Amino acid sequence: MAVILPPDLPARAALAAEGVPMLDAHDPAAADALNIVIFNLMPKKLETELQLARMLGRASVDVSITLAAPENYAGKNAPPGHLDRFYRRWRDVKLSSFDAVIITGAPIETLPFEAVNYWNEMTEVLDWTRDANDGAGIPLLSLCWGAQAALYRYYGVPKHQLEAKRFGVFQHRLTDKASPFLQCLDDGPMMPVSRWTETRAEDLKALPHLKPLLVSEGSGIGALADERLGHLHVLNHFEYDAETLAIEYQRDVEKGGAIAPPINYFPDDDPTNPPPQTWRANAQAFYGNWVRWVAERKAR
Repeated sequence: MAVILPPDLPARAALAAEGVPMLDAHDPAAADALNIVIFNLMPKKLETELQLARMLGRASVDVSITLAAPENYAGKNAPPGHLDRFYRRWRDVKLSSFDAVIITGAPIETLPFEAVNYWNEMTEVLDWTRDANDGAGIPLLSLCWGAQAALYRYYGVPKHQLEAKRFGVFQHRLTDKASPFLQCLDDGPMMPVSRWTETRAEDLKALPHLKPLLVSEGSGIGALADERLGHLHVLNHFEYDAETLAIEYQRDVEKGGAIAPPINYFPDDDPTNPPPQTWRANAQAFYGNWVRWVAERKAR
């Protein structure tokens, strides 16, 4: 189907070149699109906008995307004026109606949640997502730090510091093949991982409604869901492009840190070899499943 984006958003040109269908907001067909708000907290705003719009734009349902950020948030790497031009702040978002919410990762995972300068606002966003629509809530897809923040706010699940960065492309097993979010995925999907912290299975034992969906022997829990609330939490990065981990690796090398190349990523473990996007088909199926599930929930 098609994706509806803010006019002149840089991602539009890239998506058009890739053949992703797009609609303008004033097109009559856009009236039936799912309205999804994305709180984009990732450092590279334009790249994340493109990655998520690509995933959502290739789903089987038209999707209209609103970009959002907390009031106290200032993106350091976005072009000047980008947030003011294309993003809505939390004070405006909470007055509107949406069919689903996405909260991305953020480069702050080693900080205690309460030390994040926009944490109070994020608790409001998370509470709104859970309690809106007279307690029925709004479907939530949380990613990486966004998933950890949601798990902490809703269930008190902590994040644990790792001794070294968990970095690479890891195979995951499907722990609930009947889940609507896992339909048409391979039995052992690969998924990019880039984290300094982890969520541990032992912290979930007293939470029967919170079900792991994707688990890796090498990187732990990759995704889990609470279908009772309509929440899907993904601790890793299906949305990443082929070169995203390579860019992160080069950035870390240039900073002078002792960082090993990402696991299972560069052919022959040689950083000069272009990496393949071995997770692309499964990523698209995963996001397509989520969008379809949101549409079906809305239609009930």
